[in-house]
Amino acid sequence: MRTCIALLALSLGSTLGACSTPPPDAPDAFSADAGTDAPRIDAWAPDVGPGDAGPLPATHAAATPLAQWVDTMIGTGGVGFNDLGAAHPGPQWPFGMIRPGADSCNSMGLAATFTHTSGYHSGDTHISGFSHTRMHGTGINDYGVVALMPAIGATVDRTTPVTGLIAPMIAGTEHAAPGRYEVSIGDAASPIGVELTASARVGFHRITFPTSGEAAIFVDLAHTQDGVTIVAATGTLDPVAHEISGSVHFSGGYSDRFGGVTMYFVMRFDTAFTTHGTWEPGMLHADALSRTDVTGGLYVTFPPHAVVRAAVAVSFVDVAGARANLDAEDRALDFDAARAAAVAEWEGRLGVLELEGRDESDFRLAYTALYHSLLMPTLATDVDHRYRGMDQMIATASDFTYYTDFSMWDTYRTLHSLISLIDPTTQNDFVRSMMAMAEALGQYPRWPLGTGETDGMIGDPAAVIVYDSWARGVRDFDLMHAYEMFVPIADGTRPGRGGVGSYTTLGYVSREEGSAAMTMEYSIADDSIAHMAHELGLTTDEARFHGRSLNYRNNYDPSVGWFVNRHADGSFVTVNPNVWDDSFAEGDARQYLWLAPHDPDGLATTLGGTDMALSRLRDFFAHSQAERHTPAPPVWYWQGNEPDIHVPYLFALWGSPDETEVWARWALRAFYKEGPNGLPGNDDGGTMSAWLLFTELGFYPLAGSDQYVIGSPLFSHATLHLPGGDLAIEAPSAWEPYPYVTSLTLNGTAIPRVRISQSQIAHGATLHFEQSQSPGM
Repeated sequence: MRTCIALLALSLGSTLGACSTPPPDAPDAFSADAGTDAPRIDAWAPDVGPGDAGPLPATHAAATPLAQWVDTMIGTGGVGFNDLGAAHPGPQWPFGMIRPGADSCNSMGLAATFTHTSGYHSGDTHISGFSHTRMHGTGINDYGVVALMPAIGATVDRTTPVTGLIAPMIAGTEHAAPGRYEVSIGDAASPIGVELTASARVGFHRITFPTSGEAAIFVDLAHTQDGVTIVAATGTLDPVAHEISGSVHFSGGYSDRFGGVTMYFVMRFDTAFTTHGTWEPGMLHADALSRTDVTGGLYVTFPPHAVVRAAVAVSFVDVAGARANLDAEDRALDFDAARAAAVAEWEGRLGVLELEGRDESDFRLAYTALYHSLLMPTLATDVDHRYRGMDQMIATASDFTYYTDFSMWDTYRTLHSLISLIDPTTQNDFVRSMMAMAEALGQYPRWPLGTGETDGMIGDPAAVIVYDSWARGVRDFDLMHAYEMFVPIADGTRPGRGGVGSYTTLGYVSREEGSAAMTMEYSIADDSIAHMAHELGLTTDEARFHGRSLNYRNNYDPSVGWFVNRHADGSFVTVNPNVWDDSFAEGDARQYLWLAPHDPDGLATTLGGTDMALSRLRDFFAHSQAERHTPAPPVWYWQGNEPDIHVPYLFALWGSPDETEVWARWALRAFYKEGPNGLPGNDDGGTMSAWLLFTELGFYPLAGSDQYVIGSPLFSHATLHLPGGDLAIEAPSAWEPYPYVTSLTLNGTAIPRVRISQSQIAHGATLHFEQSQSPGM
């Protein structure tokens, strides 16, 4: 959810302010006793009370193959800020370069920008093409290029803009699972069957044409998502090699900020072409071998009833890179072998987690969350180790793998902690990629997309990701070098932080230079930089950055009880907590009140002490529970956006773990479910899915540290197969009516149910929870 907010507000027929009106009983101010009688469990278990739960149902293990528990349609639908997941059901390799999939639309070929940022929406009836590049769960329209579309007949009517190539999906034929996707399109009496799979850099198609009519495949160089512009395109046919190659330069919702991205491609067919040519709107050019234009494309035909296999490789570097990728991974155009390899790869990745529980729906939520957490960032290294850097120069990753498409303002909060835990080698590559980007750009990125930096969102999230990785044991990189690139950015001697002048001199980003949200995000980042300095023995820097990590307090206006913008002269800006304003980034004062996860004790003090902080937190959740679920952004707790997703875990950090156990479970049940609208909003590159998985397992990361906050597990037994040893999470009484933890042991020794550290679990451990209907410990 990044750039389409105003568009959705318009589509809903109202302004954000009007959409964000709170419930009638919402208080205009805060008080020490607000919300003391707040409801606790009734939103998600209204009929359960002490003594009426009955005996514990039997448990069973999630059977193999584990891929059966992944529902790739979860998050592919929805209409608003509370359920539009922006996921896609197409196949891909974990963190793969290529994401082949159906780009869907309505019968007129229209696909609303806001609801199609992955190119797909489950409510659509038609397909406009099968493209090979997209992102997962973002609110940005970008990519969506290198598309092919099968059809019956290479006829001029197919060249009609918008509608010429669209075809209806035949009801009941769409099926998706990790590593595989299939659908039939066209006339139900003579359908065209399309099957897709993928390796790391190659998308595979098997297209089964009907018995009558000329089989045709159109390569649409102009195809992309709504809101994305094709700046340049070229395609070349080689009938002898059965290949089409070329490039597409596109400029989208974020990529237009740096001039766009060029994707190079090579597609290879296993069947000789009957005829071939190029096309443009209203015209076919038989036998032509090349086209260089931002409209039209190329076409090839085959005999009726053909079964055509195609492999499509992409590269950010050049056509030679795409061809090398294709040669290395095309599996001799053996679709079945490619699909089997993709399915096996996903089964291995899912095997990091074994579950036993009482509800199969929870198995599906958990394994789908794990799957979604392994889709982005995007592999950007060709098989020859070359990549195109943020400076547009070709470089070689000799001792690491380079990735791109980091939604870092989102992912620093949950996703990278998860990958550090379960796949530290890949997380190390992520860190090395960020460092390579910093060297190319002269600054760490915030939202790198493809081959450029978008400067999307705010803060300095790379600092949190780098230190969080180090703290969680991911250390195959030069911490001093990483640190030495952060300091000049943080001090403003190199670009990367807007508003850093007032931040370093006044202790807050002034209204004239930025926002209160920027102060808060920089404070979180400076805490991580201080920890890096500590690791490196730089005591003076440690003290300086630790002091700056408390700057967020300077934006707190005690007269109104909110963090707000502040002018350079020290005066505070008036804020209405019920609406968005420029003090914040995608949120309001209620949601940003809690954004100091690195300093929970200091935040409580700032809010008037722990009792006052807890009282306000209870009030926050009481009203969150009562708030209507609408397409508009919530005023209170917003699970579908990042600034407050850690908030249920503040209860435990402030001495009330019972309430963490209840409200984390409430958020899980209120905002996640099966079905296309089963995510609480944009998955933001796996951020929301990682939140779900941690919460289901019963512990949650404090980003920028080695700590996890204890919650309430949902499964009677879970095993994480970590590189250092198995982490077993035993909760024999875990059940929906039993959210309260009454005792907790680590390797047989009782521990407080507040925090655990990475070192306590990284080399294998057993966490044993006892749970009840009533608060215990």
